Amino acid sequence: MLHTVNIEKIISGGLGLGRLDDGMIVLTKFVLPGERVRVKETKKRRGYMEALPVEILDGSPDRIIPPCPYFERCGGCSFQHMSYSAQLSVKKDIVQESLTRARVALDHTEINPVLPSPKTFHYRFRIRLQVTSDGKIGFYQSGSNNLIEISRCLVATERINTALQELTGCALIKNTGADLREIELLHSPADDRLFAVFHEQRGKKLSTEFFKEFKKTSSLEISIFLKNKRTLSPVGESTAPEVLSQSFDESICGRAFDISWSPGCFSQVNAEQNLGLIKLVCLLFTKTESRKLLELYCGMGNFSVPLGLSGATVTGYEQNSESIKWARRNAEMAGLKKFFFHTGDVAQKLNELPGGTNRFDAIVLDPPRQGLGKSTPLLASLEPRTILYISCDPATLARDLAMLVERGYKLTTLAPVDMFPQTHHIESVALLEKN
Repeated sequence: MLHTVNIEKIISGGLGLGRLDDGMIVLTKFVLPGERVRVKETKKRRGYMEALPVEILDGSPDRIIPPCPYFERCGGCSFQHMSYSAQLSVKKDIVQESLTRARVALDHTEINPVLPSPKTFHYRFRIRLQVTSDGKIGFYQSGSNNLIEISRCLVATERINTALQELTGCALIKNTGADLREIELLHSPADDRLFAVFHEQRGKKLSTEFFKEFKKTSSLEISIFLKNKRTLSPVGESTAPEVLSQSFDESICGRAFDISWSPGCFSQVNAEQNLGLIKLVCLLFTKTESRKLLELYCGMGNFSVPLGLSGATVTGYEQNSESIKWARRNAEMAGLKKFFFHTGDVAQKLNELPGGTNRFDAIVLDPPRQGLGKSTPLLASLEPRTILYISCDPATLARDLAMLVERGYKLTTLAPVDMFPQTHHIESVALLEKN
């Protein structure tokens, strides 16, 4: 069934929201605020309807022609039909809407303008490709397991695209697709080295001969890793260190430093915008005049090292032992003397950490997309003067902020950061202070 709706706004998840004459909410993709569109109903749920756009009747002046031939089919990008200025405006509105729904108020200030990405395309230094049983490579269509074959990704770096083009034409992979599940491609920002992580299908085993033949026939200078369940191991011999790295100049925190990590660690995909994110976090932290810092989900020290160089004594917790190994190494290489990194489940450690005289001045956290959730009240129980919460999901951030505000904290700064141009995803940095 076809309907005509006016798009009121874009909500979390990147969907446009409109209403039928009877008040029924309609959610649809690839639209902009203010547009009048004809949509086709795809599914009716309690209180709202899902639909797909069929025709743009009155288009927004911010609508542009998407440059990617896979757009609307590939599940990666959702905003390529918008000008970049419109993307930033929509993302700020999504953050504001999330706060409003969670009833979180800013204290006598507004949400900062979204920090734009230095690059709007070719910014991703890491992508994860799906592989079908017949060796086809690409990304899943949004909301399905239908693979869209791609030979080039406009948001990936050119180095990654060089590797992608070779992989899609590789007869060896087409003949071994049944044993492969995914291939990750990683680009080291500091030295342009390429890495590929081959993920085996459950119950399958890629042979040594496969990797020997792949390296022999490949024109790429690329380091190969194999992922089986939770085990990640390098394949073959290499004279170069099997690490990725990024360099930072003194504008970040007053001193130049490097961060290194292995393919088994989490890293920000937008390396150039990572500089802006770290600089923002350091600026907000130094304003708090805090010194004794607890960092949760510290990873390989992306924030720990520059915060330590900014004067903090850092105690970090992270579940990934590989990341903790690199956090310690990065702190030592930066010349830090006062740091303590521990492997462990963050929620469990929050239950064990003491408050009172041993409490921390500040807490910095950068949790996964699902946020801290039920463990959020434990932050307030530690009674830090300030909390810096870095989030990649406005909805879970607003939920957790609401719990902290209920427990005596006020939200004084909320700064959105566009880490993911052309998508609905947005990073945010929230600063809370104890009332």
